[in-house]
Amino acid sequence: MNSNEIAKIVGVSRSTVSRVINNYPDIPPATREKVLKAIKEYNYYPNASARRLAGMKNSTLGIFIVDIKDNEKPHHVIINNEDLLYDNSYFSPFINAFIDQANKMHYYVLVSTVYSSEELWKIQSAFYEKRIDGGVVIGSNEDDFSRILKAIKKNFVLAAVDINVTEHNKNKAIYINIDNYTGAYDATKYLIELGHKNIGIVTGDLNKLSGKIRFESFKDALSGSCIPLNEDFIAYGDFTEYSGYTAMKKILMSKYKPTAVLVCNDTMTIGAYKAIAEAGLSIPEDISVIGFDNTQSSQHMSPPLTTVNVSLAEAARNCVEVIARSIENDRLEAEERIIGTKIIKRNSCRNINIETLPNVAKS
Repeated sequence: MNSNEIAKIVGVSRSTVSRVINNYPDIPPATREKVLKAIKEYNYYPNASARRLAGMKNSTLGIFIVDIKDNEKPHHVIINNEDLLYDNSYFSPFINAFIDQANKMHYYVLVSTVYSSEELWKIQSAFYEKRIDGGVVIGSNEDDFSRILKAIKKNFVLAAVDINVTEHNKNKAIYINIDNYTGAYDATKYLIELGHKNIGIVTGDLNKLSGKIRFESFKDALSGSCIPLNEDFIAYGDFTEYSGYTAMKKILMSKYKPTAVLVCNDTMTIGAYKAIAEAGLSIPEDISVIGFDNTQSSQHMSPPLTTVNVSLAEAARNCVEVIARSIENDRLEAEERIIGTKIIKRNSCRNINIETLPNVAKS
């Protein structure tokens, strides 16, 4: 059974059958239903290789998780047999929501990891061999993404998460970014409103857009309230739990300790909580902590973490929708979408504007 025979059975053209298979939106519902019914009844499965050779759509999207560590050979995930995706509070929610939305829109999803610069060919080959119709890169820093664009060369339907949009790259991809500036600014202002002036920060990876912008926003919020930036209260992390632990230990070694700390993602707050406990201090009685991302674990921490909510599910849905639209229109429709943020107030921040009494509730 082939597409010509299906077309004859249904009484439509072969191109109509192809457009139904490739999920084009311009097919009348009644025609689509008849074609799909015939395909199911006669167990017709289009040959994927033949479809690629014919330049037809594959109904497959790619997710490329980039965690390049060229200084590690091999990568620590491989050496230690770790799970890069399964337990990751950033990658996992995005991937799950992306797959869910893609399936709703009748797309399959190919997931691949890139651990070194030498593996960037994986992204290039997926496009050039027509195994995917479009894809998204997540986890990349700006230098790595520039190399990806250079390797791909053509204007394939490519999206990127957490990448700065410039004059050079703005027409070469779809960009899905978090409103990092507003989120970090609001978090810092919230601590200031609670009476804190000695405020520290555990930054994220400053080679990535989110890490850089959150740090800049933190400094702007302090400056806007005429609060000096204390270099002793700054420690540099990389979005991992261990870096949050070591960074907080560094901050707590300073002569005068901060009364509050912004930790630039919730994964690092797990390590920060541990360092604070080891120092014999309590949250929020001795030090207030605010995170960023609002991961599932944040509400179960002790005390529950006040944090900045980021909807990675919304980011993933937007990503799939824009990619799919570009695929349907047979051209890359470059744009940037910004996902909003909101503070989720729990119990890890203390109001020091008022005299603390035993029965005063803590925010």
